[in-house]
Amino acid sequence: MAGSGEVYKGAEGKWEFRVKASNGKVLAVNDPPGYSSKAEARSVLTKLLKGDYNGPIREPAAVAFGQEITASITLDGDLSGSGGPALIVTADNVVVDLGGFTITGRGSSAAHPGILVRDVKGVTVRKGTVTGFGAGVAIAGGSKNVIENVTAQDNIGSAEGDFGDGITVKDSTGNIIRGNTVRRNGPFSGISLVGACTKNEVRDNTVSDNNMLPADPSMGRQDMGIRIEGPGANNNKLIGNTVTNSGAEGICVLPTCTDPQVGCAGTPGNEGNEISKNMSHNNGTSGQGSGIRLFAVPQPVAASKTVITDNVTNQNVTFGIAIDTVGSANPGPPKNKISGNSGTGNGQFDGYDGNTPACGSNVWKSNKLTKVNQPCVGA
Repeated sequence: MAGSGEVYKGAEGKWEFRVKASNGKVLAVNDPPGYSSKAEARSVLTKLLKGDYNGPIREPAAVAFGQEITASITLDGDLSGSGGPALIVTADNVVVDLGGFTITGRGSSAAHPGILVRDVKGVTVRKGTVTGFGAGVAIAGGSKNVIENVTAQDNIGSAEGDFGDGITVKDSTGNIIRGNTVRRNGPFSGISLVGACTKNEVRDNTVSDNNMLPADPSMGRQDMGIRIEGPGANNNKLIGNTVTNSGAEGICVLPTCTDPQVGCAGTPGNEGNEISKNMSHNNGTSGQGSGIRLFAVPQPVAASKTVITDNVTNQNVTFGIAIDTVGSANPGPPKNKISGNSGTGNGQFDGYDGNTPACGSNVWKSNKLTKVNQPCVGA
């Protein structure tokens, strides 16, 4: 069989192979379940390329723009089209392997995600690029899905629409977003957790240049690197990410309000989230923004019980790490623990807590911050 071969580890931990033509198109793949060792997979592939193998192989499934995915697939080329989503995953425990190829949206695609993982569990999306949509990849409902090694770039939604992120998770639990490259998305953020998102991990992603303003600059500088929006986004972990050059905050946990017209009392807050071992630098490129911020405004319910530890926040336009306040009648985020962080060269303070006296119920400990706004921050 003509072509070149590639051996790789599949989603189930088995070794697999594929044969590619000179233009990168996948000609054939092994028939599942794969091989127990890399050497075994390589041996079979070598025989296949020499024309000396009669075992099971299969042609990769053809995939079309707009297709509903109910079984594992590997792309054999780029996909592009208008509208969207380009792929809609509706079955549990499938693998969507982009095979290093690119899915591109055009025209009306800005109203849709490129890949929608809808009300399913155990799905893996990996190894490719999604660009030109309102969001690159969106998980809506379901649980325990994985988005890994995906490049989500240049996905720009409407400030009035549902999408405006590189990767977004909504009302879903136990998902892992890891090892992705997320850049130049907006106008909301690179990666977002929206609604009742619990026990998700956003880990080891590179999140850069998410600094798109809405069409109307007066609407504010809202494009963030990673945001936890909620309401009810609890016990999530943001670990080991590198976040740079966001238009507003690098990493932000927002206050919540179900219905501002009748008041925010009773709205679930965002509680118990962990922000650790991240690097968040040079954020606020549109004029203001901090490395890590627990946001507060009048009425909405502030985030609480956040653990912020072992992060590095340098050269951000406003603050390195900031905990807001809005006055004694509605104090800022309470019961947070901030320890082991470092920061220098930030525009106003490397560490800021607006709660007085003595940082309220927040505990700052063992941080290396050059400039702080009150002694309790430098404790």
